[in-house]
Amino acid sequence: MFSNIRKCETDINVILDEPLTSDSCTKLIIEFIKYVLYQKQQIPFTYDSLVHLQAKTKKSDRNSSFIKTLLNSLTNVSDHLSSELLFKDCKVKEIVIIIGPTIVSPKLQITLELPTQILDSLCHTKCKHSSQKPLLNLMRSMMECKEFQDAMTLPLGPTNTFFLLQKSDNNSLSNFFLPKPNYIPSIQTSQSFRIKLLHNNQLDIDCNCTNLVKVYRELANTNFKDDSIMQCKEQSNEQTVQAPFRWYQSREVIKGFKYVR
Repeated sequence: MFSNIRKCETDINVILDEPLTSDSCTKLIIEFIKYVLYQKQQIPFTYDSLVHLQAKTKKSDRNSSFIKTLLNSLTNVSDHLSSELLFKDCKVKEIVIIIGPTIVSPKLQITLELPTQILDSLCHTKCKHSSQKPLLNLMRSMMECKEFQDAMTLPLGPTNTFFLLQKSDNNSLSNFFLPKPNYIPSIQTSQSFRIKLLHNNQLDIDCNCTNLVKVYRELANTNFKDDSIMQCKEQSNEQTVQAPFRWYQSREVIKGFKYVR
């Protein structure tokens, strides 16, 4: 069904000095998507600028519906991606971002290869595992890649942005990421990149988050505290049979647009 004609793909290695949690990994990916959408002229202003603009724009303004749709789309992608990364029995291997008319005719294709281990945000605190440093590492690696920066500067008119992910999930049914069993990533453009998020070999993922969570939960409901800690321990010790990796496509497709004056 899909072509498997592969051309040159540029690899970008991003060495992470800190482990990623499901929350920080989601934020990293979403911030990257915002950057690409703006650099490739799919949105007229930066994401933050659009948020401020939407607050001031009247509903009758022709731009209002475009901005609202974009903001809602990114929120939906973020929420559902976070859920996928958080699921105990789900392992997300890579995410593909395709900008172009269809997924088989990409103008730009970027694959984000995720680390083999992503920590559970329910068991780890944000203050211990912020997304800020990993995001800086990602941006630095992109800035240092001339091929990637050249691709970002090439003009591209408003088109579609698709999201696909390859995951191993014992629960294959999803209301947001739909199975794409016949999908094979095809590289039919010179603008194809594979960004590999790699943990530093010296990275120590041991932390005292469980103890911190326990102290914090003592201020709240005791039963909820015990259940939360027990869930973390069960998830770390439980052995599950891994399902095969399959491709899924997001229901949400971002439509590029220009600002109408």
